[in-house]
Amino acid sequence: MRKIMMIAFVAATLLTQQVFADDMDSVESKPCGVIAKACLAAGYARTEEKSKKFWKDCMKPVILGKTVQGVTVDAATVKACQAKKVEQLQNDLQDLQKAMSSH
Repeated sequence: MRKIMMIAFVAATLLTQQVFADDMDSVESKPCGVIAKACLAAGYARTEEKSKKFWKDCMKPVILGKTVQGVTVDAATVKACQAKKVEQLQNDLQDLQKAMSSH
């Protein structure tokens, strides 16, 4: 049982990162894409070489409702992105639970 819980924890951790890393296809049509575009415009990069890291320093704080210098996104967009991410996480959790129950 302990081994299963550890596997579930690791899987959930990995899935969380993928869910929050929004793809850039049709950025304008997705609320998280709007945030991503604002982060990129403010100089946040997806590479580890820059001091302004895209996910750690911009996307994640904005999604969590924090203010990020140089990034302006309306509250409705942030709420829509949060709702989308919660829905994706819930779906991933259901998939994980189904996979675990079949073993």
